[in-house]
Amino acid sequence: MNARVVSVRVKQILVVEDNEDDSRLFEIFLKEADPSGVSLKHSPTVADALDVLKDQGEEIDCILLDLTLPDSFGLDGFEMIKKGFPKIPIVICSGTQDETVAMEALQSGGQDYLIKGKFDSHLLFRSILYAIERQDMLSKLEEQAFLIKENEKRYRLIFEHNPHPIVLYDYDCEGILDLNQETERIYGYERDELLHMKFSDLFISASGERRQYLALHNGKNIPETHVHRSKEGTPLLMEITSYRFQLEGKEVVLAILVDMTKWKQSEDSLIQSLRDKEALLQEIHHRVKNNLQIMASLLNLQANYAKNKEVTRELRDTESRIYSMSLVHNELYNSKNLAEIGLNSYVDKLLDNLWNVYGIGSEIGRVVDVGNLSLAVEKALPIGMMINEIATNSIKYAYSEKKKGQFYIKAKSGNGIFYLEVGDDGKGIPDYSQIEAKETLGLQLIRILSKQLKAKLDINTSAPGTRFQIEFAY
Repeated sequence: MNARVVSVRVKQILVVEDNEDDSRLFEIFLKEADPSGVSLKHSPTVADALDVLKDQGEEIDCILLDLTLPDSFGLDGFEMIKKGFPKIPIVICSGTQDETVAMEALQSGGQDYLIKGKFDSHLLFRSILYAIERQDMLSKLEEQAFLIKENEKRYRLIFEHNPHPIVLYDYDCEGILDLNQETERIYGYERDELLHMKFSDLFISASGERRQYLALHNGKNIPETHVHRSKEGTPLLMEITSYRFQLEGKEVVLAILVDMTKWKQSEDSLIQSLRDKEALLQEIHHRVKNNLQIMASLLNLQANYAKNKEVTRELRDTESRIYSMSLVHNELYNSKNLAEIGLNSYVDKLLDNLWNVYGIGSEIGRVVDVGNLSLAVEKALPIGMMINEIATNSIKYAYSEKKKGQFYIKAKSGNGIFYLEVGDDGKGIPDYSQIEAKETLGLQLIRILSKQLKAKLDINTSAPGTRFQIEFAY
């Protein structure tokens, strides 16, 4: 006794058979195999079957077809139904045992060919069930094939219309397998020419010799920059990102190239322009420094000829102020960095000049503790002038009652704040309130310059010495 098969969903079967006895037998067999899982519809002719399929084709899971019908003979009816409804599987059930017809039917898309009287309920049901499963599988495969084909078209469009050259080549022999139209445009070769070339043929070394591409590991590789050449021999600076993988059993590399030639030319042009501007700026600083030094020299000469000591002193003071400004431009002229100057070198030279102008020897020592700090030009100039005023006042007034002393400058930075402390260990300024009321030129300059820096200024005049503390945003 055959085992009964229970289906998950009711199968809709269209029986195309003009013999009522055979139709009734098919129904008995199928009900016996799966009582609740099969529903049958009957059509005595191909024409009637086509009408049923037009109205209810979405519901039909399988067609059980006899080849000898009133309106068709042989495979005619099969071909008509198959042509109109190719997605519905057809199982042929014929009374004729003709191997040629059976082979033609199966080759034309028939799922099975049964001979009447030579099958039972189990075989019939299994044939129909397998026909449905095979058709479902075939439909899925066709759908997948369609999606694959669509994806291939999509990726081909992306490949062909990519704005950068793309080359696919054999990893072992470096023969070019495929390329996009941008590769043709950039290199100037025809597609057929490139397909007969090696990827290494596109390279050219600095000496003019061809070079081999570097070994690549699987997957994405780090972008590299190399010099290529066009068909006309024009050098091309190309950045190459390579992807090594297997395709159809072959090790291949997909190279995506970015033409850096114009970018490099623009970069070189900008660098040259920057160098020209730096040279021009250095020349400007040089000329400003020379002009200021000429002014300082003129004041020095005038001071030498002046007979009034007060005039001489004022001329010396003005000379030192001008020198402090010229020194900024001198430091910038001799520096590679035109935006900042080193504070240590600047302060040392500034104090050297003051000690020389006022004839100060080693009796007044100097302590400069500024580390490796640098200042932008717009801050270095006012800081230099402030140090100049404070140091000048110390030289002139702090040590009138003693022969020896020490002048110091300390600077540090932290949390975006620049801290500067300038002072001496002299006698201090006991009558500071009176001096402040008079607003001497030196003190005026210090206050004006501190406001220019938006700095906090604190002056301590109590002995021993005078101390100026300056803080501003760095």
